[in-house]
Amino acid sequence: MTDKKNFRGVEHIGITVPAYENAVAFFEKVFGAEVLYSLVTKSGDPLTAEEIGSKNGLLKGTAIVAVSMLRFHNGPNLEIFEIDRPRGEGKASISDLGISHFSVTVEDVEQAARDFAAAGGQMLEGPYDLGGQEEGPGNRGVFGLTPWGLLIEFEQLPAPMHYDGSPDAKRWLPEPLHSKEEA
Repeated sequence: MTDKKNFRGVEHIGITVPAYENAVAFFEKVFGAEVLYSLVTKSGDPLTAEEIGSKNGLLKGTAIVAVSMLRFHNGPNLEIFEIDRPRGEGKASISDLGISHFSVTVEDVEQAARDFAAAGGQMLEGPYDLGGQEEGPGNRGVFGLTPWGLLIEFEQLPAPMHYDGSPDAKRWLPEPLHSKEEA
């Protein structure tokens, strides 16, 4: 059995993008993300698959030309990579194997959608009321695609979740930005 006490939580999400500068600017504009540090810069030497591929799976014949860690406010950090010869189309879908998207908890889903679209993102249908175990007064969601095709979900969740059975754990949600007394 796994020792649950050993796992603390998601620290960062790695995202490979077609244009590093554009992606960083997008995350700064939409989410207020801040670059903490850069491990590889375009003005320096790339990090080749021969140097690091056995550690992180970078494919032979490719190189990391830029990588930085961004602070993403009240949640995991974002590690942004640009690879000199990336694979794939870049358009994420729930139909794809692997991680298809990440979700951002917001105070106002409609404002988040407007901000995302104003920064160059493409919103999908919505915002819509959430259903099933996520159903509750004010619980709403919407998906959007970044300019390079990464799928991001926005969820406004003021009402509690409904759980199947009686699990010991509850869904983790970021703390509200402001207490009700401050609002």
